[in-house]
Amino acid sequence: MTDQELKEFILRHETDSTAELMLHRERWPSIDMQVAVRCIQGRAKARNKLPVWYAEPGLLYPQSLSLEQCSSQATALYKQRFVLSVDRVADLTGGLGVDSWSLSQPAASVDYFERSEELCACARHNFVALGRDNITVHCAETTPEMLSRIPSDTYSLIYLDPARRGRDGGRVYSLRDCEPDITALRPELLRIAPRILLKASPMADIRVLLSELPETAEIHILSSENECKEVLVLMLRGNAISAGNIPITAVELSSGEDVAEFHFTLREENEAAADLAAPSEITGYLLEPSPAILKSGAFKLPAVRFGLRKISASTHFYTAPVPVGHFPGKIRRIIEVLPFHKATIRDFRKKYPACSVTARNFPITSEELRRRLGTSESDTLRVLATTASDGSRLLIVSTPSI
Repeated sequence: MTDQELKEFILRHETDSTAELMLHRERWPSIDMQVAVRCIQGRAKARNKLPVWYAEPGLLYPQSLSLEQCSSQATALYKQRFVLSVDRVADLTGGLGVDSWSLSQPAASVDYFERSEELCACARHNFVALGRDNITVHCAETTPEMLSRIPSDTYSLIYLDPARRGRDGGRVYSLRDCEPDITALRPELLRIAPRILLKASPMADIRVLLSELPETAEIHILSSENECKEVLVLMLRGNAISAGNIPITAVELSSGEDVAEFHFTLREENEAAADLAAPSEITGYLLEPSPAILKSGAFKLPAVRFGLRKISASTHFYTAPVPVGHFPGKIRRIIEVLPFHKATIRDFRKKYPACSVTARNFPITSEELRRRLGTSESDTLRVLATTASDGSRLLIVSTPSI
C-alpha cells in the first residue's frame, strides 16, 4: 500500500461506515484497513478541531485518545505568542504533535519528545506532510534521568502538556498527579530552559497553581464554544512576581482568533468593589462573562470596568440599561423580570411555551425548574432563575442582543 493509494482510499470512503469497511476489507486487499479506518475516524474528529490537518488527507492518526486530548487548532495557534523567531523549543509531551506543529512555525527549531513509538512514527510522517522541516522527533520519556542528560540552557522554551489520566484511566486534575509531575521536575526544567510554558487542566485552581509554581509570570485562560478549554502557565527562571500581581489574561477564541481578551491581576480583583443592582434596576441588558473570565475568578472587575451592576454578590451575571460595547461575554436583551411566585409559575408556559432555563444561585436546579415551568427548549428565549441582591427570587426572561 502506497501513501497515494491510502490517501485516495480515505478521500473516496471518508463518509462511509467504518464498521462496514472493516467487515468487507477483503474487497480492497492492497489497503491496510485498520490504518485506513483509523485515519477516516481521525479526520472526522479533526474536521472542526484541526481544519488545517483535515485539509491534508495524507496524515496518519493513532489511537483516538491522543486526538481527543490534543490541543485544538485555535488553542495551539494561540501559543505562538510565546515563541520568538530565534527560539529553540522542546515539546516534552509530544502526543499527536499539534502543539509542536504550531510552535515550529515561529520558532527556529522544535524538538518533539514522546514515549510512544506509535505516536512518534505518526508525528514524524505528519510533520513532513505538513511541511514542517524544523521539527526533530525523539522517542523518549520525560524523566529526571532523561532531563539530567540535557545540558543547561539547551533550549530557550520548554512546553509541557502533562497527561491528566491516572493509572486506572480516570481523569486527574492536580499537577502532582499528572505525568510528568512538573512540580517535581521544575528545578531541572528551569536549568535546561529559562522559560516554561505549561498547559494545565481547565479544571485547575488558579490559586493552587500559583502556590505550586512560584516562578509563574503569566496565566492565560482560553475558552471557546462556551467552554473553558485550557489554562496556560508561563514560568520564568528567577521570576519573583508576587501571586497577587501576576498578569492573568482571559481569552475567548473563535476560529483561531482572539475575539475578546480581559487582563487583570488577583490584587485588582480583590480590591474591586462592584455595585449591586436592586431588583427594580435589572432592566435593559443581561450580561454573562465568558467561561475564561469565570474560570479566572474575575467576578467584580467586569462590573467596575464596564460600568455594570451585579445581579447579586454571589451571582456572576450583570445588568446595564444600555448596550455595552466590547464586553467579553454574552449580551442579552431583557424582556421582563418576574417574581418567582406560584402565579408566575402557573402562567409562565402560556406566555413562553418555548424557553431555555438556567438556574444560578437558586434553591432548585435548572432541570427541576424546567419541569415546573413546563416549557420546551428554545434557541432564542432564555429564562435565568436567580436570587437578587435583596434575597428575592427572580425569573429574568431575555433574548439575544442584536
